[in-house]
Amino acid sequence: MEDDNFDHRVETQPVSDDDFLADLLSQTHTDVDKDDPIAKKQRRQLRNRDAAVRSRERKKMYVKDLEMKSRYLEGECRRLSRVLQC
Repeated sequence: MEDDNFDHRVETQPVSDDDFLADLLSQTHTDVDKDDPIAKKQRRQLRNRDAAVRSRERKKMYVKDLEMKSRYLEGECRRLSRVLQC
């Protein structure tokens, strides 16, 4: 029994969800048959989930951009209406 003194603790580093999904998507599944319908479904679901996250982020940025433009244009409208009153 030469493994009695083996330290079973493993040091890990925190991984973000995006990195985790990217790693899962980029791994080649050599032990899984590529025609396996369950594996295909799981890969498709992971890609779908990742795409949904990216889509929500793009939508948030788009809405923030529209809100910022709206505030600018409302201010510009007020300024121009004051200029017209003079």
